[in-house]
Amino acid sequence: MVPQKDKKPKQTTWKFNLDLSYPIEDGTFDFGNFEQFLREKIKVNGKTRNLGNVVHIDCFKNKIMVVSEKTFL
Repeated sequence: MVPQKDKKPKQTTWKFNLDLSYPIEDGTFDFGNFEQFLREKIKVNGKTRNLGNVVHIDCFKNKIMVVSEKTFL
C-alpha cells in the first residue's frame, strides 16, 4: 500500500515590484506619500486599511514591493 500525502492547497502569492527611481530623481514624486497611499487604499475583504497578514508592503531605497496572498480585483 502506498502512503498518501496530505494534499494542501498550493499557496500562491502575487508580487508587484515598483521601481520609482526616475520619478524620485526628477523630483516629481514623493516616495513617502505614495507608500502611505498604498497602505490606506489597498482593500482586503472589501475594507481599506485592513492589510493584516494578507498584504505586505516593503520599501527598499527607491523601490516598493507589494506582496499579496490574495488576488487583486
